[in-house]
Amino acid sequence: MRGNEAGSDFSLPWYSRMFRPLSRVFFRNLFRLLSRVQVTGTENIPDEGGYVIAVNHVSIFEPPLVTSFWPRSIEVAGAVEILEQPIQSQIMRFYGTIPVHRGRFDRRSLEAMVGRLKAGRPVLLFPEGTRSRKPGLQQASTGVAYIAAKAGVNVLPVGIAGTAILADEIRKFRRTQLLMSVGEMIELPEIPWRSVERKEILRLQTERIMVAIADLLPRAYRGLYARGS
Repeated sequence: MRGNEAGSDFSLPWYSRMFRPLSRVFFRNLFRLLSRVQVTGTENIPDEGGYVIAVNHVSIFEPPLVTSFWPRSIEVAGAVEILEQPIQSQIMRFYGTIPVHRGRFDRRSLEAMVGRLKAGRPVLLFPEGTRSRKPGLQQASTGVAYIAAKAGVNVLPVGIAGTAILADEIRKFRRTQLLMSVGEMIELPEIPWRSVERKEILRLQTERIMVAIADLLPRAYRGLYARGS
């Protein structure tokens, strides 16, 4: 599968177009002030087209870290529960985040994500579905592989380390190291949707994505997807 060229069937509301570059500068400078950020593998990031960015999820810091250091404006899918958090909900709304209901099939969110991917927009997704709150990859759902297959795009794995202790280090007035590693693009085979084997194929593709993320992380962060574990 190949990423699609940017299309004209998706456009951001005016407030998101204004908010995104401002938030990008703000969070980038904030992360650099409060921590030491190291980003590797940026040569693997395409200059254009839609693709899924699959990232491990430990804390609330991964979404702003990725969006502020990514060379392009990207779309983000976030749990609808965030709308209940005063500050986070406002950031989510102004950014234009796609709200997702965890744990159930959400057709509206699915169509939004697939639509933006087909319009040539990268979409940030978290295969684990929720924050693990501590290092160690948790069991992932097949949602990321499913969405990538429906949109006909590839998956770019990203591993982030250091966010688990960032809040504690800030409270101690210490600047910890944050590592964001971008892996090589994963091209997944077509899904035979009418086949009884489709669920197993999606599971295997999800496993491949998670192992790719694990390989970008320190061993303590690899959890269930550490090779040889």
